Amino acid sequence: MASELNCTQFWEPYPEPGTDEAGNSTVPWLITSAVKAYRPYHYYLLTSIVIFSFFANILIVIVLSHKEMRRSGVNVTMLLIAVCDFGCSVSGLAQLYLRNYSDNYSSYLTANSQIAVDYLAVAFHASSLYLAVGMAFCRVMSLNFANKNRDLWQSPNYALRVACALCSPVFVVATFVIFVNAAKETEEDGIYLDVSDLSLANACLFMKLSLVASGFLFKIVLVVFLITESPQGVFSILGGFAITDYINYFQNLSIFMNILAFLNTTTSFIIYSALSGKFRKLFTQMFLPRYVTEKIYLKRTTVLVQSIAHSSRTV
Repeated sequence: MASELNCTQFWEPYPEPGTDEAGNSTVPWLITSAVKAYRPYHYYLLTSIVIFSFFANILIVIVLSHKEMRRSGVNVTMLLIAVCDFGCSVSGLAQLYLRNYSDNYSSYLTANSQIAVDYLAVAFHASSLYLAVGMAFCRVMSLNFANKNRDLWQSPNYALRVACALCSPVFVVATFVIFVNAAKETEEDGIYLDVSDLSLANACLFMKLSLVASGFLFKIVLVVFLITESPQGVFSILGGFAITDYINYFQNLSIFMNILAFLNTTTSFIIYSALSGKFRKLFTQMFLPRYVTEKIYLKRTTVLVQSIAHSSRTV
Protein backbone atom coordinates (compact mmCIF):
# COMPACT_ATOMS: atom_id res chain seq x y z
CA MET A 1 0.00 0.00 0.00
CA ALA A 2 1.08 3.59 -0.63
CA SER A 3 1.06 4.42 3.09
CA GLU A 4 4.05 2.11 3.53
CA LEU A 5 6.07 3.98 0.87
CA ASN A 6 6.30 7.25 2.83
CA CYS A 7 5.04 9.35 -0.09
CA THR A 8 3.39 12.72 0.46
CA GLN A 9 0.80 14.62 -1.55
CA PHE A 10 -0.78 18.06 -1.54
CA TRP A 11 -4.13 17.04 -0.05
CA GLU A 12 -5.61 14.34 2.15
CA PRO A 13 -5.46 11.01 0.32
CA TYR A 14 -8.39 8.66 -0.11
CA PRO A 15 -8.67 5.71 2.30
CA GLU A 16 -6.40 2.73 1.70
CA PRO A 17 -7.79 0.08 -0.69
CA GLY A 18 -9.63 -2.81 0.94
CA THR A 19 -10.79 -0.86 3.97
CA ASP A 20 -14.39 -0.10 4.92
CA GLU A 21 -13.69 3.62 4.45
CA ALA A 22 -12.60 3.02 0.85
CA GLY A 23 -15.84 1.12 0.14
CA ASN A 24 -17.86 4.07 1.40
CA SER A 25 -15.86 6.68 -0.56
CA THR A 26 -17.33 7.55 -3.98
CA VAL A 27 -14.17 7.98 -6.12
CA PRO A 28 -12.31 4.86 -4.90
CA TRP A 29 -15.49 2.80 -5.25
CA LEU A 30 -16.11 4.05 -8.82
CA ILE A 31 -12.53 3.37 -9.92
CA THR A 32 -12.43 -0.08 -8.33
CA SER A 33 -15.83 -1.06 -9.74
CA ALA A 34 -15.08 0.18 -13.27
CA VAL A 35 -11.70 -1.57 -13.43
CA LYS A 36 -13.11 -4.79 -11.98
CA ALA A 37 -15.99 -4.86 -14.50
CA TYR A 38 -13.78 -4.10 -17.50
CA ARG A 39 -10.65 -6.12 -16.70
CA PRO A 40 -11.93 -9.53 -18.01
CA TYR A 41 -12.35 -8.00 -21.50
CA HIS A 42 -9.23 -5.84 -21.55
CA TYR A 43 -6.78 -8.42 -22.85
CA TYR A 44 -8.98 -9.37 -25.81
CA LEU A 45 -9.85 -5.78 -26.78
CA LEU A 46 -6.27 -4.58 -26.47
CA THR A 47 -4.97 -7.58 -28.43
CA SER A 48 -7.40 -6.86 -31.28
CA ILE A 49 -6.39 -3.19 -31.47
CA VAL A 50 -2.66 -3.91 -31.31
CA ILE A 51 -2.81 -6.62 -33.99
CA PHE A 52 -4.84 -4.34 -36.28
CA SER A 53 -2.34 -1.53 -35.69
CA PHE A 54 0.56 -3.91 -36.42
CA PHE A 55 -0.69 -4.93 -39.86
CA ALA A 56 -2.25 -1.56 -40.78
CA ASN A 57 1.01 0.29 -40.22
CA ILE A 58 2.96 -2.32 -42.16
CA LEU A 59 0.66 -1.63 -45.11
CA ILE A 60 1.09 2.13 -44.72
CA VAL A 61 4.89 1.81 -44.67
CA ILE A 62 4.84 -0.37 -47.80
CA VAL A 63 2.61 2.05 -49.72
CA LEU A 64 4.29 5.30 -48.59
CA SER A 65 7.79 3.94 -49.17
CA HIS A 66 6.94 3.73 -52.88
CA LYS A 67 9.05 6.16 -54.89
CA GLU A 68 6.02 8.01 -56.20
CA MET A 69 4.83 8.76 -52.65
CA ARG A 70 8.22 9.74 -51.20
CA ARG A 71 8.37 12.89 -53.35
CA SER A 72 6.11 14.71 -50.88
CA GLY A 73 7.25 15.90 -47.48
CA VAL A 74 3.81 15.18 -46.04
CA ASN A 75 4.00 11.58 -47.22
CA VAL A 76 7.51 11.19 -45.77
CA THR A 77 6.23 12.42 -42.41
CA MET A 78 3.25 10.08 -42.63
CA LEU A 79 5.69 7.26 -43.38
CA LEU A 80 7.69 8.09 -40.25
CA ILE A 81 4.49 8.29 -38.20
CA ALA A 82 3.57 4.81 -39.44
CA VAL A 83 7.04 3.54 -38.50
CA CYS A 84 6.60 4.93 -34.96
CA ASP A 85 3.08 3.50 -34.69
CA PHE A 86 4.43 0.16 -35.91
CA GLY A 87 7.14 0.31 -33.22
CA CYS A 88 4.46 1.11 -30.67
CA SER A 89 2.34 -1.85 -31.80
CA VAL A 90 5.35 -4.20 -31.56
CA SER A 91 5.97 -2.88 -28.05
CA GLY A 92 2.31 -3.50 -27.29
CA LEU A 93 2.54 -7.10 -28.46
CA ALA A 94 5.61 -7.58 -26.28
CA GLN A 95 3.77 -6.05 -23.32
CA LEU A 96 0.85 -8.40 -23.84
CA TYR A 97 3.13 -11.42 -23.87
CA LEU A 98 5.23 -10.37 -20.88
CA ARG A 99 2.30 -9.33 -18.71
CA ASN A 100 0.13 -12.28 -19.64
CA TYR A 101 2.70 -14.97 -19.00
CA SER A 102 5.12 -13.32 -16.57
CA ASP A 103 3.40 -11.89 -13.50
CA ASN A 104 6.40 -13.27 -11.63
CA TYR A 105 9.37 -13.10 -13.93
CA SER A 106 11.60 -16.10 -14.53
CA SER A 107 14.78 -14.00 -14.57
CA TYR A 108 16.09 -10.47 -14.19
CA LEU A 109 16.50 -10.38 -17.98
CA THR A 110 12.76 -10.90 -18.48
CA ALA A 111 11.87 -8.31 -15.85
CA ASN A 112 14.24 -5.71 -17.30
CA SER A 113 12.92 -6.51 -20.78
CA GLN A 114 9.51 -5.40 -19.51
CA ILE A 115 11.01 -2.06 -18.46
CA ALA A 116 12.72 -1.64 -21.85
CA VAL A 117 9.47 -2.44 -23.69
CA ASP A 118 7.59 0.12 -21.58
CA TYR A 119 10.21 2.73 -22.49
CA LEU A 120 9.97 1.97 -26.22
CA ALA A 121 6.17 2.11 -26.12
CA VAL A 122 6.25 5.58 -24.53
CA ALA A 123 9.01 6.86 -26.85
CA PHE A 124 7.46 5.58 -30.09
CA HIS A 125 3.98 6.77 -29.15
CA ALA A 126 5.13 10.27 -28.17
CA SER A 127 7.30 10.51 -31.30
CA SER A 128 4.30 9.66 -33.46
CA LEU A 129 2.32 12.48 -31.88
CA TYR A 130 5.12 15.01 -32.24
CA LEU A 131 5.64 14.02 -35.89
CA ALA A 132 2.01 14.86 -36.57
CA VAL A 133 2.57 18.27 -34.98
CA GLY A 134 5.74 18.68 -37.07
CA MET A 135 3.80 17.90 -40.23
CA ALA A 136 1.29 20.61 -39.36
CA PHE A 137 4.16 23.02 -38.60
CA CYS A 138 5.75 22.43 -42.02
CA ARG A 139 2.38 22.98 -43.65
CA VAL A 140 1.87 26.31 -41.86
CA MET A 141 5.40 27.46 -42.69
CA SER A 142 4.92 26.61 -46.37
CA LEU A 143 1.80 28.77 -46.47
CA ASN A 144 3.54 31.76 -44.89
CA PHE A 145 6.56 31.97 -47.20
CA ALA A 146 7.20 32.85 -50.82
CA ASN A 147 7.15 30.21 -53.53
CA LYS A 148 10.81 29.14 -53.17
CA ASN A 149 10.71 28.67 -49.40
CA ARG A 150 7.25 27.15 -49.67
CA ASP A 151 8.62 24.31 -51.77
CA LEU A 152 11.47 23.79 -49.31
CA TRP A 153 9.12 23.36 -46.34
CA GLN A 154 7.10 20.84 -48.32
CA SER A 155 10.17 18.87 -49.41
CA PRO A 156 11.15 15.42 -48.05
CA ASN A 157 14.49 16.80 -46.79
CA TYR A 158 12.80 19.36 -44.53
CA ALA A 159 10.38 16.70 -43.33
CA LEU A 160 13.32 14.52 -42.25
CA ARG A 161 15.03 17.45 -40.51
CA VAL A 162 11.93 18.35 -38.54
CA ALA A 163 11.39 14.69 -37.66
CA CYS A 164 14.92 14.34 -36.29
CA ALA A 165 14.63 17.60 -34.34
CA LEU A 166 11.38 16.43 -32.71
CA CYS A 167 12.01 12.71 -32.14
CA SER A 168 15.57 12.81 -30.80
CA PRO A 169 14.65 14.78 -27.64
CA VAL A 170 11.59 12.58 -27.14
CA PHE A 171 13.65 9.39 -27.00
CA VAL A 172 16.06 11.08 -24.56
CA VAL A 173 13.40 12.54 -22.25
CA ALA A 174 11.40 9.30 -22.23
CA THR A 175 14.31 7.52 -20.49
CA PHE A 176 12.78 8.57 -17.15
CA VAL A 177 10.42 5.60 -17.63
CA ILE A 178 13.37 3.23 -17.20
CA PHE A 179 14.06 4.47 -13.66
CA VAL A 180 10.50 4.57 -12.27
CA ASN A 181 10.37 0.80 -11.69
CA ALA A 182 13.04 -1.77 -10.84
CA ALA A 183 13.34 -5.55 -10.76
CA LYS A 184 13.29 -6.93 -7.21
CA GLU A 185 13.38 -10.39 -5.69
CA THR A 186 12.01 -12.02 -2.53
CA GLU A 187 11.78 -15.64 -1.45
CA GLU A 188 7.97 -15.50 -1.42
CA ASP A 189 7.29 -13.60 -4.68
CA GLY A 190 10.38 -14.42 -6.70
CA ILE A 191 11.45 -11.78 -9.26
CA TYR A 192 8.94 -8.98 -9.84
CA LEU A 193 8.72 -5.31 -10.82
CA ASP A 194 8.13 -2.72 -8.14
CA VAL A 195 8.57 1.00 -7.62
CA SER A 196 12.31 1.76 -7.65
CA ASP A 197 14.22 3.17 -4.69
CA LEU A 198 14.95 6.29 -6.75
CA SER A 199 11.20 6.86 -7.23
CA LEU A 200 10.61 6.57 -3.47
CA ALA A 201 13.46 8.82 -2.38
CA ASN A 202 12.65 12.27 -0.98
CA ALA A 203 8.94 11.53 -0.49
CA CYS A 204 8.58 10.07 -4.04
CA LEU A 205 9.95 13.23 -5.67
CA PHE A 206 11.28 11.51 -8.82
CA MET A 207 8.01 9.66 -9.38
CA LYS A 208 6.03 12.87 -8.97
CA LEU A 209 8.23 14.75 -11.45
CA SER A 210 8.08 11.83 -13.91
CA LEU A 211 4.28 11.78 -13.88
CA VAL A 212 3.97 15.56 -14.28
CA ALA A 213 6.57 15.61 -17.09
CA SER A 214 4.91 12.71 -18.87
CA GLY A 215 1.49 14.32 -18.63
CA PHE A 216 2.63 17.76 -19.76
CA LEU A 217 5.34 17.05 -22.36
CA PHE A 218 3.88 13.93 -23.96
CA LYS A 219 0.13 14.48 -23.59
CA ILE A 220 -1.30 17.89 -22.65
CA VAL A 221 1.00 19.86 -25.01
CA LEU A 222 -0.34 17.82 -27.92
CA VAL A 223 -3.87 19.22 -27.70
CA VAL A 224 -4.57 18.22 -31.30
CA PHE A 225 -5.08 14.68 -30.01
CA LEU A 226 -7.63 15.83 -27.47
CA ILE A 227 -9.75 12.67 -27.25
CA THR A 228 -7.05 10.01 -27.02
CA GLU A 229 -4.23 11.85 -25.23
CA SER A 230 -5.67 14.49 -22.88
CA PRO A 231 -7.24 11.98 -20.42
CA GLN A 232 -3.84 10.32 -20.00
CA GLY A 233 -2.18 13.67 -19.49
CA VAL A 234 -4.73 14.74 -16.88
CA PHE A 235 -4.29 11.54 -14.87
CA SER A 236 -0.49 11.71 -15.07
CA ILE A 237 -0.36 15.31 -13.85
CA LEU A 238 -2.97 14.58 -11.18
CA GLY A 239 -0.86 11.62 -10.08
CA GLY A 240 2.14 13.90 -9.68
CA PHE A 241 0.24 16.05 -7.19
CA ALA A 242 -1.61 13.15 -5.52
CA ILE A 243 0.99 10.40 -5.60
CA THR A 244 -0.59 8.31 -2.85
CA ASP A 245 -3.96 8.24 -4.60
CA TYR A 246 -2.18 7.49 -7.88
CA ILE A 247 -0.44 4.43 -6.45
CA ASN A 248 -3.59 3.20 -4.70
CA TYR A 249 -6.22 4.00 -7.34
CA PHE A 250 -5.41 6.14 -10.39
CA GLN A 251 -2.76 3.81 -11.84
CA ASN A 252 -5.46 1.12 -12.08
CA LEU A 253 -7.04 3.26 -14.79
CA SER A 254 -3.97 2.64 -16.98
CA ILE A 255 -5.83 -0.22 -18.69
CA PHE A 256 -8.25 2.36 -20.14
CA MET A 257 -5.38 4.72 -21.03
CA ASN A 258 -3.61 1.89 -22.87
CA ILE A 259 -6.68 1.33 -25.02
CA LEU A 260 -6.77 5.02 -25.98
CA ALA A 261 -3.04 5.12 -26.70
CA PHE A 262 -3.02 2.06 -28.96
CA LEU A 263 -6.27 3.13 -30.59
CA ASN A 264 -4.45 6.27 -31.68
CA THR A 265 -1.89 4.13 -33.56
CA THR A 266 -4.67 2.88 -35.86
CA THR A 267 -5.98 6.29 -36.90
CA SER A 268 -3.32 7.01 -39.56
CA PHE A 269 -4.45 4.11 -41.73
CA ILE A 270 -8.12 5.07 -41.40
CA ILE A 271 -7.56 8.79 -42.05
CA TYR A 272 -5.16 8.27 -44.96
CA SER A 273 -7.43 5.72 -46.60
CA ALA A 274 -10.38 8.09 -46.28
CA LEU A 275 -8.71 11.32 -47.42
CA SER A 276 -6.00 10.40 -49.92
CA GLY A 277 -7.19 9.20 -53.32
CA LYS A 278 -3.58 8.66 -54.40
CA PHE A 279 -2.97 6.42 -51.38
CA ARG A 280 -6.15 4.40 -52.07
CA LYS A 281 -5.24 3.93 -55.72
CA LEU A 282 -1.69 2.78 -55.01
CA PHE A 283 -2.93 0.57 -52.16
CA THR A 284 -5.44 -1.22 -54.39
CA GLN A 285 -2.83 -1.64 -57.13
CA MET A 286 -0.34 -3.19 -54.72
CA PHE A 287 -2.56 -5.41 -52.58
CA LEU A 288 -5.71 -6.25 -54.56
CA PRO A 289 -5.97 -8.59 -57.56
CA ARG A 290 -5.68 -6.82 -60.89
CA TYR A 291 -9.20 -7.68 -62.05
CA VAL A 292 -10.63 -6.18 -58.83
CA THR A 293 -8.63 -2.98 -59.29
CA GLU A 294 -9.68 -2.66 -62.94
CA LYS A 295 -13.31 -3.25 -62.03
CA ILE A 296 -13.22 -0.56 -59.32
CA TYR A 297 -11.63 2.14 -61.47
CA LEU A 298 -13.56 1.17 -64.62
CA LYS A 299 -16.78 1.65 -62.71
CA ARG A 300 -15.63 5.04 -61.41
CA THR A 301 -14.59 6.13 -64.90
CA THR A 302 -17.98 5.09 -66.29
CA VAL A 303 -19.81 7.03 -63.59
CA LEU A 304 -17.63 10.10 -64.25
CA VAL A 305 -18.26 9.97 -68.02
CA GLN A 306 -22.01 9.60 -67.50
CA SER A 307 -21.98 12.54 -65.10
CA ILE A 308 -20.10 14.76 -67.61
CA ALA A 309 -22.46 13.73 -70.42
CA HIS A 310 -25.51 14.51 -68.27
CA SER A 311 -24.07 17.93 -67.39
CA SER A 312 -23.46 18.68 -71.07
CA ARG A 313 -27.06 17.83 -72.00
CA THR A 314 -28.33 19.97 -69.16
CA VAL A 315 -26.31 22.97 -70.38
